[in-house]
Amino acid sequence: MKIFDEKGITLIELLAVFTLLMIVLPVIYGVLTSGLKLYNKIQIEGQLRDDADYAVTMIMNTFYSYPFDEVKKCGNNCIELVDNQYTKIQQVDKRSFYEVKQHEDRDTDTTTSKIITFLKDADGNQILEIDGKRFDDISHFSNVNMTYTCNDNQDHSQPADGGCKAGMVKIELELNHSRLEKPFKLTSQFGF
Repeated sequence: MKIFDEKGITLIELLAVFTLLMIVLPVIYGVLTSGLKLYNKIQIEGQLRDDADYAVTMIMNTFYSYPFDEVKKCGNNCIELVDNQYTKIQQVDKRSFYEVKQHEDRDTDTTTSKIITFLKDADGNQILEIDGKRFDDISHFSNVNMTYTCNDNQDHSQPADGGCKAGMVKIELELNHSRLEKPFKLTSQFGF
């Protein structure tokens, strides 16, 4: 029994399909690879942004939770929060009336401070340190610029020792990663 089946693919049809596939597949491959690269870049930048946000949040929490009277510069990328006043609460009469007095005390025994700084490690990267506690669990910053400017509308002019009662802190962070083509730069500002 012979089967005469003429249903099949000719050589010309086969070559036409291969030609179309050779045109379409590189386009699909290019879209896929660029999509994967973009996904990795966004993932890395997101992690670096989270680490930078965490570092700036820790600095802001220190500013807003520590009762400081003035801010001083203590070196390159270093800010000192100085608490040189003490508060005395005293009962005025027996009916539970209290008087609150703040006293200037420049005595070194009662003056306290917190230091916020970025230190260089052995690799040349900068690590955040707040009052002696290092934050090694976040990304290491390749370049940091932390500065503050005093508010011009203060009651008193800026003290001779560099203290500032109110102003603006500016933090510029630069982060590098092996899978990024260029450094990732972030800037943050907040007032005190």
